[in-house]
Amino acid sequence: MKPELSIVVPAYNEGEHLAGVIAEMTDVFGKAGIDYEIVIVNNGSSDDTGTIVDQLAHENQRIRAVHLHQNRKYSGGIRAGLAEARGAVMGWAHADGQADPYDVVRLYRAMLEQKCELAKAIRRERHESPWRIVQGKIWYGIFQLLFWSPYRDVNATPKLMTRRAADILKLDSRDWFLDPEFVIKALRNKIAICEVETIWRSRRSGSTRAHLLTGLEFLKNLILYRVGIR
Repeated sequence: MKPELSIVVPAYNEGEHLAGVIAEMTDVFGKAGIDYEIVIVNNGSSDDTGTIVDQLAHENQRIRAVHLHQNRKYSGGIRAGLAEARGAVMGWAHADGQADPYDVVRLYRAMLEQKCELAKAIRRERHESPWRIVQGKIWYGIFQLLFWSPYRDVNATPKLMTRRAADILKLDSRDWFLDPEFVIKALRNKIAICEVETIWRSRRSGSTRAHLLTGLEFLKNLILYRVGIR
């Protein structure tokens, strides 16, 4: 029996808090009465993430484990999970606890109510460093200059899509560009995205993997998509 909703959770060295993040997800999804599965991708971790993922999958049949021996970056980890997802609707959320699982429920219900095939969050409030917030505004400004879009906060997660929409978008990013690709291909294919405002919480522990090179990759990909090479 295929679930209604598949959520992919990419995890790279998230062992310190992963069990707590997943416990919150299962609690919220269960109380919402959603037939769900969580696909956790151990994205080439060097800590005990892999062991924790296997333990979680052993304890809960709604949790599935995917192990990548080498890190495939943000986009590669999510795509590996999406390839294993069985739900009629599928998407992704981070393993660091910044996204409230109830926002996944809100997005899913918005899709059903508005009959949307794509959905994404908008971070109305962000509990991050001032520099991270400024960076986000800069990159969004560049995105809007190159691809005028009615959608806000293109990098925000969670993101959801029907299986039909996934087949149309054919997401193929291999670095950090999966979230903007989602929006760009929705625009290209004229598929509406429903949005829900959320509060972006602080990371449970650790720090973000994004850095200067991530920004340069972002700019390179924006240009490639703008000129039609991608």
